[in-house]
Amino acid sequence: MKNYTLAESIEISNRVTYITTTLITAAVTLIIGTLLFKVLWSWTVPELFPGAVEGGLILGEITWLTALKITGLFAILTSAGSLIAGQWRR
Repeated sequence: MKNYTLAESIEISNRVTYITTTLITAAVTLIIGTLLFKVLWSWTVPELFPGAVEGGLILGEITWLTALKITGLFAILTSAGSLIAGQWRR
């Protein structure tokens, strides 16, 4: 077993904290985003497109899985946009 210096231990601790914080933030954002998509879709789409909803062209309400997929798509597009713009920093 390797003995780490104090500086190495602090660096490891900082990395673990950074990774943990990032994962928790991503999970909370995914949950909130999914909830927002589900609620906002049910609230706005039937009002904006009543004829299309009645005709069956657009769903008036989406499933949780569909809301999760839309949230994931927006997350990917947002990340790609930030990456292209060069705004990703550690």
